[in-house]
Amino acid sequence: MDMTDRGRLKQHLISWATASPLAGPAGAGVGTLVLADAAHIPAVTAAGLVGPRTLLLAPDDGTDLAPAVGYQGSLTEPGDEFSNGQDFFLQTHAYAASPFMTVFGPTVIRVFDGNDFEAFLADADRALAEGVFPEFLITSSVLLADPAALSGAHNPADGPALRLYADRNGQVSTSPTGAVLGTVDDSLDTLTERFARTGSGAAALDAALPAETRAEALRGRPFLARYLEAVSALRGLMARGATGLRVSGFGSRLTPGLAESGADADLADPTLPIVLYGDGDGESHIVAGNRLFAVDRRAAQALECLLATSGEVGGLVPAAEVEQLAELFARHDLPLPVPVRVPAAAR
Repeated sequence: MDMTDRGRLKQHLISWATASPLAGPAGAGVGTLVLADAAHIPAVTAAGLVGPRTLLLAPDDGTDLAPAVGYQGSLTEPGDEFSNGQDFFLQTHAYAASPFMTVFGPTVIRVFDGNDFEAFLADADRALAEGVFPEFLITSSVLLADPAALSGAHNPADGPALRLYADRNGQVSTSPTGAVLGTVDDSLDTLTERFARTGSGAAALDAALPAETRAEALRGRPFLARYLEAVSALRGLMARGATGLRVSGFGSRLTPGLAESGADADLADPTLPIVLYGDGDGESHIVAGNRLFAVDRRAAQALECLLATSGEVGGLVPAAEVEQLAELFARHDLPLPVPVRVPAAAR
């Protein structure tokens, strides 16, 4: 496998694990289709699940796998390792065991059962209360599988057209921990209709967790999607060598008086920018979508106040600093994420 093929394999495996969109235009067939048994290659091909853009992966059993790409190991068993037979390896860890595992390279962490889910929730609760994020989860080579299903976030990219998994019995789901949508003999249209009825969260996690257990946890934790965005931001900054950062709203605030005000509107909205900062008067960071900016303390304080108060900053930040923040965003072709309402007394 050359480097181009290796890059394509990595992109598809990330998409398959996390339901992130694939680059390039959509086409016929599934984006990424993983089989647990190569005997199902004829069935998925006949059903029209394999198209020009599809990466079809099947266990390398020594036979002709065309049009599939062979692999060794597993993508679905905790503690196992996937290999392309040459130079790429991907580990799979169960969430609850991850703090005790050594990460040697690219790793996917999955919630396989209720014990894993409880560990995930406990880590999220601690991050909110204390600002402490699990080290294994913010490691740059680690990805959490099915983040939208775990947090309740909406992911319009997910579905059978993006990713599918077929187990050894030929039962098909979007995720190895998800509800069964059909079999390898079903068409993409049929699987898509069933996915729409089932829901993306159930399709990703219902084989691992009772639906009500997950729903109850999400109802009581509207910050979960924001938490996972913060995890992603910390992971990205760690890859750039920035460590020891705090995330606004998780255990602390940068602006004096903001935490005491109780304002926390930002915690329920994962689409808002994230403010990160270290100790002292050093550089702070803003993560907005897939863009990263280094800013001074005053800009970081102005933004976190805007986000936490939905623009009702009161006397927490001077109007001049909000205006400077607006100018900074404008220079980068970004609108301010919330309407600004600064009373005259704060000017």
